[in-house]
Amino acid sequence: MLPFLVRACWRKLWTLFLISIVSFLVVHLAPGAPSQIDPMNPRFTKEQLQRYRAAFELDKPLHVQYARFYARLFTGQLRAFKDNQPVLPKIVARAWNSLPLFAVGTILVWCFAFPLGIASAVRRDSWFDRVTTVVVFALISIPGFYLSYLAIIFVVRTFQVDVIGIETFGRAPSGWWSAAMDRTWHLVLPSVLGAAAGIAVLSRYVRSQMLEVISSDYVRTARAKGLPEDGVLYRHALRNGLLPFVTMLGLLIPGLIGGSVIFETIFAWPGIGRLGYEAILARDYPVVIALNFIAALLTVIGTLLSDVLYMLADPRIRL
Repeated sequence: MLPFLVRACWRKLWTLFLISIVSFLVVHLAPGAPSQIDPMNPRFTKEQLQRYRAAFELDKPLHVQYARFYARLFTGQLRAFKDNQPVLPKIVARAWNSLPLFAVGTILVWCFAFPLGIASAVRRDSWFDRVTTVVVFALISIPGFYLSYLAIIFVVRTFQVDVIGIETFGRAPSGWWSAAMDRTWHLVLPSVLGAAAGIAVLSRYVRSQMLEVISSDYVRTARAKGLPEDGVLYRHALRNGLLPFVTMLGLLIPGLIGGSVIFETIFAWPGIGRLGYEAILARDYPVVIALNFIAALLTVIGTLLSDVLYMLADPRIRL
């Protein structure tokens, strides 16, 4: 197992290195690159622009900028163009706000997708399966931002409550319990909407995999031996059908950044996804590149975790 881990870590490091180069070059070679930044001030002279570029070392060759950029990122000295504040503390502070959304959404996905997919597979071609299929494909097809706006309009008009932001705007402090319940209420809608598409997609995977496993010979043998149906489904069929989902487990980690952009922007949630959106609008390239690198790092860690779990779940992989 140790040689496998060493080889996997070496490959992931090379992948991360190549991603860092590509993301850095794409930002600097695209129109509106950092070297072309001109602060939106008509009185900004050429001399001031040169001093501005020199302050952020935008006048250096690309390979020098690359080396110094990641050196400062790893040492916590990288500063944003927008407000000249350290980038890593900003990302860490926003990540703590995104963590509840990510955690609740992930729990909802895994708690509802598996029972829904198993029930659809067991009741194949029944009215439950057909209704579930229609609802699931509707959730997959409807854009997340459109569904979010519909949900906001419905909740605000029906219950006359505030659902935008991390807490009610202008709320007077009235104890920790009241503040916790207010934040919990604001957490519900974006978490549920963020998990809706994940539940729909994962339940389809569970259904198709369970249909394949249920028709296997060992499942028929277990039923012929007189085992209870629950034991056949959950002890034999489900355990063998879970192997493909181990790979999907690792892909949930980068969702902390990528999957939160739309919902955090719509709900004005001060998380890491909204930070990336604001950085793109403000052309705050240090924040953009740093978030891209962190997303790549989370993806590499997630895929490595999936490889290890898959190897532990299926002993044949070790050979």
